[in-house]
Amino acid sequence: MAPIDELRKTKIQKLESLKSLGINPYPSKFSRKETCLEAQTSIGKQVTIAGRLRGLRGHGGSMFADLVDESGKIQLFFSRDILGEKKYGLLKLLDLGDFIGIEGEVFQTQAGEITVKVADFSVLTKSILPLPEKWHGLVDIETRLRKRYLDLMMNSEVRQMFVKKSKFWLAVRNYLAEKGFLEVETPVLEAIPGGADAQPFVTHHQTLDTDFYLRISLELHLKRLIVGGYEKVFEIGRIFRNEGIDAEHLQDYTQMEFYWAYADYNDLMVLLEDFYRYLVKETTGGLKTAHDGQEIDWGQKWPRLDFNELFSKMAGLNPVEAKKEALFKKAQDLGLKPEKNLGKGRLIDLIYKKTVRPTLIQPCFLINLPVEISPLSKRSEKNPAVAERLLIMAGGTELGNGFSELNDPLDQRQRFEEQQKLREAGDEEAQMIDEDFVEALEYGMPPTAGFGMSERVFCFLMDKPIRECVFFPMMKKE
Repeated sequence: MAPIDELRKTKIQKLESLKSLGINPYPSKFSRKETCLEAQTSIGKQVTIAGRLRGLRGHGGSMFADLVDESGKIQLFFSRDILGEKKYGLLKLLDLGDFIGIEGEVFQTQAGEITVKVADFSVLTKSILPLPEKWHGLVDIETRLRKRYLDLMMNSEVRQMFVKKSKFWLAVRNYLAEKGFLEVETPVLEAIPGGADAQPFVTHHQTLDTDFYLRISLELHLKRLIVGGYEKVFEIGRIFRNEGIDAEHLQDYTQMEFYWAYADYNDLMVLLEDFYRYLVKETTGGLKTAHDGQEIDWGQKWPRLDFNELFSKMAGLNPVEAKKEALFKKAQDLGLKPEKNLGKGRLIDLIYKKTVRPTLIQPCFLINLPVEISPLSKRSEKNPAVAERLLIMAGGTELGNGFSELNDPLDQRQRFEEQQKLREAGDEEAQMIDEDFVEALEYGMPPTAGFGMSERVFCFLMDKPIRECVFFPMMKKE
């Protein structure tokens, strides 16, 4: 194959040739009447279609080609006898990748393929770079992600995956709206980042001459709305966390959170089991999906598993009763290399992710987590050392997080202060004190249940790493 620069030069020469013939290779509009898919069911009818030219083949007085649009593909038949010598001669100025408009009659070839007998065609966009070779030029995942437009162009299954993603978020909206939740929008820029343990991005507001943080969660503003009098709210929005990249994490991603007044985490579990089944079925068409070589059955009854019981069994320590020193040693024994400034909660979380989490394959609720790793959750009345919190687990990963929200302002302040001490000791992901949020709680927030999930759920259903499930993931410079 000729070098790209040489091919580009040849294509530009064809572009100039079209212009010299008085043909505008970039017209403003073409009045398409049918899609390729619609044309496939229009045998014997005249159609007007448009799309990208693919697969030119033939010679002499006739030529076949494929035309591709968002709906699919259809074969084209060009004939010198039908088009005339002059029009047919323009085909030599076309290349794979050009956009053209077609008018003609649909028929079925002897081989049974639905085809458009071209009566006329128009150049709509002349491409000047060659398309990648389907099986050789776009195999490398890094190339596919850096030049996602080429990936989408060449791989219809990738395009279809993003159609499913749109259906996924539409299903989220439809379900919550049907349950009476109000969709809202809250600020992306925050004076104090909160609602999660994560390192934020910092930006500067020129007019106010003030630094702000890109939000790491939707939580604290949504709970302010519950204080203000709304009883069911949700938001689907972008989240920004300055953390590492792996199969489940990106720096910016879409998250959904909802808050439900006069409900607790037990009410959440009843709703969420039905909610997730609805999302899975609307997105995939069924209730069984594949993940990492295992079948995940979303239709079975989800068990409720106690965090502390599983932790004690698999790590050999009771997370509530264990001292920080014992947890630190256990983390070292597991090869986790914990930093010395980590608090008890962070050590519990590290050990849990190594020992407990990988064993939870079928959908379940992991409940009653220690308060140390749940700074925004209400304490259990039966056991104040644990929080009324749930994690939705499947395939050894976390796919949702909910709890009975902490609405005691004095308890909230104390937990913020404990987080602040950890931050001052070097834990950059520990939460800051949000004085305005604590003040809002002092005016009174009713008993409330809150829940959050991210696009990780969709990635899990597709059995793909998260960066393959976003259009344009952040990449290192080449």
